[in-house]
Amino acid sequence: MVKTCIITNDLKRTAEEIADLYKQRWQIELFFRWIKQNLKIKTFLGRSENAVLIQVLVAMITFLLLKLAQFGCKTGYSLQKMIRLISLNITDRISFKELFFKPIEKHKLVKNLDFDASAQGGLF
Repeated sequence: MVKTCIITNDLKRTAEEIADLYKQRWQIELFFRWIKQNLKIKTFLGRSENAVLIQVLVAMITFLLLKLAQFGCKTGYSLQKMIRLISLNITDRISFKELFFKPIEKHKLVKNLDFDASAQGGLF
């Protein structure tokens, strides 16, 4: 068992209560790390509690819709690849079925990421 020493000025609470408070705070830190990694929120657009709540909820709804689409499509695409395909085709009138099931060569993603070294004219 690992012993942890915590210094506090709260003398009214027991050691177990203080440890529980730190555990709760750590869960909040883990939640915000998850938000930054998975929802790609780097900064908050507003400073009020309501603005932050709305931004987090919109990001979570977006994430859940993408996970639902990933689960429903069963294409084997990673979530990152799906996000790229959607973001590159966001202005096109295209269904999810067409976006995720047409041959991959026809996607903007592949066209934008393909690199033809011969087109560099012998630079490399």
